[in-house]
Amino acid sequence: GPGTYFARDAKYVADGGFCANDGPRKMLMCLLLAGMPCLGDPEHQGVLPFRQKPHRYHSAVDSLSSPEIYVTQQPGAAVPAYLITFA
Repeated sequence: GPGTYFARDAKYVADGGFCANDGPRKMLMCLLLAGMPCLGDPEHQGVLPFRQKPHRYHSAVDSLSSPEIYVTQQPGAAVPAYLITFA
């Protein structure tokens, strides 16, 4: 669904087909302000549910107990930290 996706592990980027295999590959490591996450659901349609009105959840995750994928609706929630170049 809509939002900006982030992965906890670099394997999603390196092995997931997001990087071209011709020459050195690059990955941006970010600091993410995930806030209070909820379990992601396609029904959200880009608007996260209310945690307790009028407060909404800040991000969505694939698993509440051990999240690997984070989705945020806020463009300022990620701060670039490192540019990693690898083969």
